[in-house]
Amino acid sequence: MWGRNDLALGRDPSTRFLPGLLAVLVYLAVLAAIGGLTALGFVEDWDRRLSGTMTVQIPPVVGAQAEASRETAGERRDAVLRLLRVTPGIADARPLSGADAAALLEPWLGPELVGTLPMPILVDVRLSPGQPLDRDALAERLENAAPGTTLDDHARWLAEAQAIGRSIAATGLVVIVLVSLAAVLAVVFAVRTGLGVHRDEIEILHLIGAPDRFIAAQFQRHTGRLALVGAVIGAVLAAATLAALQWTAARAASGTGPAGLASLLSSIEFGLRDWIALVALPVGAALIATVTARASVLVALARLP
Repeated sequence: MWGRNDLALGRDPSTRFLPGLLAVLVYLAVLAAIGGLTALGFVEDWDRRLSGTMTVQIPPVVGAQAEASRETAGERRDAVLRLLRVTPGIADARPLSGADAAALLEPWLGPELVGTLPMPILVDVRLSPGQPLDRDALAERLENAAPGTTLDDHARWLAEAQAIGRSIAATGLVVIVLVSLAAVLAVVFAVRTGLGVHRDEIEILHLIGAPDRFIAAQFQRHTGRLALVGAVIGAVLAAATLAALQWTAARAASGTGPAGLASLLSSIEFGLRDWIALVALPVGAALIATVTARASVLVALARLP
């Protein structure tokens, strides 16, 4: 790829835009990949955390019974806990403290509203692996033990989250495909223009016996160098963007940045599979540009008289 060029391809104005254009395309592709991989990572994390768990919500007592709400709430909680702990298929049932419940609702309602609203009692339920549980029957018994109590197995919410995560990942894949097509078209345009500019030189090379593959190698090396430079620039810019997002997450976690971003951005983590995919994008872009340049030249030269 890095051999000497006998054609003055570096002077072509049509190829000067290639590094910048490919840098932008690789930048967009890497960001799309980061978005898709992050969405899939969130879904896998939610599935792992929520698998084998349920949440029981005991509503607060309000209205005419407000004066006795503390005692009544305690009785309702104890009744629910007794029922849960003797139910086959349940390994553990632990009520969340008022502070824990408030912490769960505070990002959605705000600290002022959480402090004034009557809070439900939340019970974290852990299921026994491999042991079936009749959720409908349990929900009915919970209603009898403490009217208004609800059972949430997170299945519906998790299914919606998985659908959203897969949609984001699919969108990222579509963006990568479109970016790849744009890169191919840009390389084809640059190569075709270069062939026109150097037509006389190419004819001379043909006259002295240079085969088409020799001429194609000239364009291949030149395009490969430009593509690799642009791909590296795009990847570095994408890495800087990711670093900026993580810095924002650190500020949010310390209380000096936008609230609510810490838990989202700080959970952006990549495994070996993800890093391989991200590194492969700029390398793949350079290879696609190189192969496209060679193929375009060979096709164009085959059509010459």
